[in-house]
Amino acid sequence: MYNTQIVCTYNTPEVFLESDAITDDEKDFIRDTLYRQELLDILGIEDFNETLMNIYIHELFEKIESCNELKECMAKVAGRVLSDDLELGLIILFSYDYMNFTHVCVSEYLETGQISKENMENLMIHL
Repeated sequence: MYNTQIVCTYNTPEVFLESDAITDDEKDFIRDTLYRQELLDILGIEDFNETLMNIYIHELFEKIESCNELKECMAKVAGRVLSDDLELGLIILFSYDYMNFTHVCVSEYLETGQISKENMENLMIHL
C-alpha cells in the first residue's frame, strides 16, 4: 500500500533546467502530471481508480490517526472547508499544495512511529 520510499519531485526547482524552453503553462502542466503520478506511486496504484484511492486513504488514516501532530494538521485543513472530518483533512493534505510536505511526515511516522520537529514544522508552516 503506502510507499514511504517515494521522493516527491513535482514541486522542486530541479524539475526543469534553466535551458528548458517551455512556457509557464507547460511547466504547470508538467508539474501537475508529476504530482498525479507521484500520488499514485505513493499509494501503490498503477492507474487512477477513485474507489481504490479512497480505500487506501482510509487504511492510511487508520494507521496514522493516533498521531496527534498529524491529527492537528488534518483538523486544521478540514476546518477550512467547514468540516471536522479528519479523514477529509487527510485527503486535503494530499492535495497539490501539501503532498510533498505531508508525505515526508507520514513516511517518517510509518517508519519510526514519530515525526521530527523539523519535518512537522515544515508541514505546519505551509498549512
